[in-house]
Amino acid sequence: MSYSLYQFNSFDELLRYIDAQIANLQKVISQLEQRYEAVKARAEKMRMIEKVLEDLMGEKLTTLNEIDYMGLKVVVNARAIDELNVLEETLESQKDTLESLTSVREAIYKLSSALSSSSETEGLPIIVQMLNGIPVRILLKETE
Repeated sequence: MSYSLYQFNSFDELLRYIDAQIANLQKVISQLEQRYEAVKARAEKMRMIEKVLEDLMGEKLTTLNEIDYMGLKVVVNARAIDELNVLEETLESQKDTLESLTSVREAIYKLSSALSSSSETEGLPIIVQMLNGIPVRILLKETE
């Protein structure tokens, strides 16, 4: 978990920032999905070959190729199946982040719309606490 703080001068500026983050995530997800499809084809071929070999040998093939080095997992002779697993985990995480950002964006938009009718919030700096890039707390800061 990683917290960070950002300051914005208006809800519009905050919403533009979130829109840019969403667009970037969508681009990353699209690139990951393309790579996933390419790796998936190779991984399926290798799974079929391994299954045939296991059937011929009558035993399960060992695939111990991951070591833990001081908390860092190192995969030696990474196979397409290993890469596919990493891509699946990464895609799922990126999609969860995108869903969260989209949901938070909608909440901030509604808050912005409700507060825009009040001139009381005009000119107040907005401090946003983010957890792993997702806004979790908004502070409407008093002027200094």
